[in-house]
Amino acid sequence: MEIQEVEAKVTTALPPCCLRIFRDKFTLVGTYELDKPTGNRTGSIDIYDSDLKLIHTYPTYGAILDLKLSPFDDTLMATAHSTGNVMLWQLKLTDSDITIELISNLLAFGSDTLITSLHFSPLEQNLMCVTTTTGESATFDIISGKETFSSNKINECYDKINNKKINVQDIEVSGVDTIVETFNEVHDLECWTAEFGQLAPLQNVLFTGGDDSTIMAHDLRSKETIWSNARIHEAGVVGIKCSSPTFRNNRPTSIITGSYDDNIRNMDLRMLGESLYPGKNTPAGSIISKNLGGGVWRFSEVPVSCKEGPVDKLMVCCMYDGAKIVSLDESQQNSEYFQVNKFLKKGHESMCYGGDWSSSFIATCSFYDKSLQKWNV
Repeated sequence: MEIQEVEAKVTTALPPCCLRIFRDKFTLVGTYELDKPTGNRTGSIDIYDSDLKLIHTYPTYGAILDLKLSPFDDTLMATAHSTGNVMLWQLKLTDSDITIELISNLLAFGSDTLITSLHFSPLEQNLMCVTTTTGESATFDIISGKETFSSNKINECYDKINNKKINVQDIEVSGVDTIVETFNEVHDLECWTAEFGQLAPLQNVLFTGGDDSTIMAHDLRSKETIWSNARIHEAGVVGIKCSSPTFRNNRPTSIITGSYDDNIRNMDLRMLGESLYPGKNTPAGSIISKNLGGGVWRFSEVPVSCKEGPVDKLMVCCMYDGAKIVSLDESQQNSEYFQVNKFLKKGHESMCYGGDWSSSFIATCSFYDKSLQKWNV
């Protein structure tokens, strides 16, 4: 395993929780700060250039736990907040600058609910999913009108909607009431992550993982649970990665999971034929696991432009053990299926929660260290 050297590093003003790389040039960072005397959580969206020079900071009244870009228009950004809301933003580029503009503040849950993650559907451009500290997962539609989907059209639609005023953390904020559709079964503890299935037969399935060590598969159409298991993982399920056209497309019924128990797992969910195992605590068809030495928190797949042959790779945020580049060896059917190639550790003395892999570089962040790193891999 090669220990990777840091290309650039900066200290952030607030603890960074999540990040995304925009067009191989800018790093968008969501931050999270808890004021212990009041219990209020606030945050910001920080924008850095390719040299990790801070360009802009946009304060938010709720801390940010997740930040994503739409796969259908990457100038549409969404942030998940500690105050039960999702904010939609439009990224605006000029020759010399990048800025963001708030499209709408979507009031999805009560202000005492933390939205732990959010996900754009890769198949339906208007569909989003969120997960919460109450154990719930839910979907909702972004209002985009009947015309071509774009951040501009979405902005125009929300301009026509009246906002309401509410009091959150002793300040008055405005937002749009958002109707969410929850699933019939919830996690007993915090629901930390979700992932949309992409390839048949999982194209109508949403997977969720929670602090109750349970992974669930929900039907997006009926909102009913198809399959769940609380016996595979020995701690909370916090990362899920489904097969897609660009990642393990020869394994459409297999998923990768990450857990607080430090293990990355590959699970096959087929019965005879191509259908999903139904039921509660029904075992997976096969499981391959490997201990990565840290809680397996989030995944980012190798960009297509960086892929070498048919080998699939993931950049894995391993919480208290930095980040690792892991390749998936299809010739192995034991723990050697997961091959750790590179170790991105320097600067990660605390929790590595955020990371992304672009064609030009990898960016990772460490929460309590207030550290943001750039790696050339």
